[in-house]
Amino acid sequence: MELLMTDLSGLERRVAADRSQTRSQTPDDYLRLAGSLTELAQGLLATRDDPSGRDRTAESLEPAQEAVAIRLHWLVEGYVTYEYAGALQDALRLFEQATRLVGHRQLATNTIRSACSAYRQVAQDYPGVSAMCADGLSKCGVWLMRLDHDAAVAATESAVRIRAAMYARSPEQPGKYLASLSTLLRTMMVGRSRKQAIASYRALYSEVTSAAATAQLRETRVEELDLTLKTTQALVKLGATTLERAGRLTQQQILYQSGGDLATIDEINWRLALVGLKPLAAGAMPEPPSRPVEISATYGAIAVRCSAPDALEQVRAAIVAAYARDGAEPVDAGRFAGVHEKHWGVKEPVTNAATDLGADVILVEKASGSWISVKSLNWEIGALAKHPLAMRLSEKWPVLTVATIENISYELCLYDSGVATQYAALGRPAGQAPLDAPLAPLDFATLADYGADYASETQVRAAFGNASMFAKVTELPGSGIRQAAEKAPLTDFGSSILFFGKD
Repeated sequence: MELLMTDLSGLERRVAADRSQTRSQTPDDYLRLAGSLTELAQGLLATRDDPSGRDRTAESLEPAQEAVAIRLHWLVEGYVTYEYAGALQDALRLFEQATRLVGHRQLATNTIRSACSAYRQVAQDYPGVSAMCADGLSKCGVWLMRLDHDAAVAATESAVRIRAAMYARSPEQPGKYLASLSTLLRTMMVGRSRKQAIASYRALYSEVTSAAATAQLRETRVEELDLTLKTTQALVKLGATTLERAGRLTQQQILYQSGGDLATIDEINWRLALVGLKPLAAGAMPEPPSRPVEISATYGAIAVRCSAPDALEQVRAAIVAAYARDGAEPVDAGRFAGVHEKHWGVKEPVTNAATDLGADVILVEKASGSWISVKSLNWEIGALAKHPLAMRLSEKWPVLTVATIENISYELCLYDSGVATQYAALGRPAGQAPLDAPLAPLDFATLADYGADYASETQVRAAFGNASMFAKVTELPGSGIRQAAEKAPLTDFGSSILFFGKD
C-alpha cells in the first residue's frame, strides 16, 4: 500500500507540473496534461481492489472528467488522427467506469452527450475521418444505453447516417454499414416491443438508404456479414452465397439440411431484418419417416468410429488381434461351406451370449463419414452390453452396436474404453439377461454430429425406430452380413471379408 501511495503521490505531482505548463496554451501541453490525468484516474480506481488501504475511487472522477474534456476540445479543434481518437476512447471508457462505480449517473450522461456532439461536428468539418466519428458515436450509444435511452438511439442513429453516406459513395465494403445498422436496431429494441422497434428502424432505414443501396446490401456475400462460423457454413452448404439468397431458405432447411440450429435461424433473421427482408419461412420437414416405426428386417452390425486415413486397415488389424486373444486365427474360406455362392442360405440370427470369440466370418467395410462397419456371422447379435467383439474394438475407438429384430425391436448400444456405456431401444426381444450395471441414455446429439451433414439432433430422434431412415441420417449400418451375402458371394468381397477358425 505504501508503494501505491507513493505512485499516486508521484502522479499527483506530475499532474500539477503538467498543469503549470499549460500556461503556454499549446495543444501538446494540454494533451500531455490529459495523459497524466488519465493515469492518475487509473491509479485512483485501482485503490478499489486494494483491501489493505484507503479506497480513493471517488477521487478518480475529477481527473477522468477533465481528461475527457481536454481531449474533446482538441478533437473539435482538429486533432482527428485515429491514434488520437483511440486515446479519446480510452479516456471516455475510464470516465464511464468511474461514474458507474461512484454513481454519478447524470454527470456521465451529460459528458457522453457532449462527446456525441463533438463527433457529429467533426464528421461535418472533417469528412475524411467520418468513419472514426461513426465508430465513436456507436460506442457512445452503447454507454448511453443504461443512462439515457433516447440519447443512445440518437447517437447510434447519427452513426448510421454517417455510414449510410459513406456507403452511398463507396459501396465496396458493406460490413461496417451493416454493423452500425445492427447496433441501431438493438438499441431501438431496448424497452420496446420487437414490432415497434422494427417499425421505427425501417422508417429510418428507408430514409437514409436508397433502393439501389438496399439492393447492393442484399447482395452482400455471407463471408462479409460477420456471422458465426456455424451459420456461415450452413449458408454455404445450402448454396446461399448472398443475403438475398439466404432469405429464400426455410427454417427446416437450416435445421435438417445444414447442421444449423435455432440460434442459426435467429442470426440469419437478424441480418435479413437489417435490409428489410422477411424472416425465414417455416417450410416443411424433408423426407419424414413414412411410418413412426418401421423395423422391416432382422440384422446386427457394429459401427466403429475411426477417422484415420488408414481406418480400414487399423480396424481390420484390431479384429484379427481380438480373435487371436481367444485363440481364433484367420483361415481359408474353404472352412465355411456356401460362402462362394450368392444368396447363401443362412439361418436367422439369434442372440449369441458367448463372451469368447471363436469361428466366425467378418465383413469389414468403409461406411459413410468416419464409420467403419463390422458385420459378424456368428456374433451378428451379441448379448446386450456384452458383445465380445464390440468390447474389444472399443478399447481403441468408440463403437456402436446395432441390433434389430424384425417388427420387434431396434437396439443401439455404445461401447467405450472396453465397456458398454449408453443404450437406446424400441421394443425388447425375449430372453435377454439382466445387465450387470445400468446404462446411460444414448446421446443423440453426438450421434447427429457423427452422422450426415444435414442431420440435426431433432431429425435423428425423429427417425429413431424407422430403420432405413435412421441408417440414412446417422450413417450407421442398415444391414448385416446376411443381406450382403444376398447381393454377392462373400468371397467376392476380397480383403474386406475375414474368416476365423479355432482348433
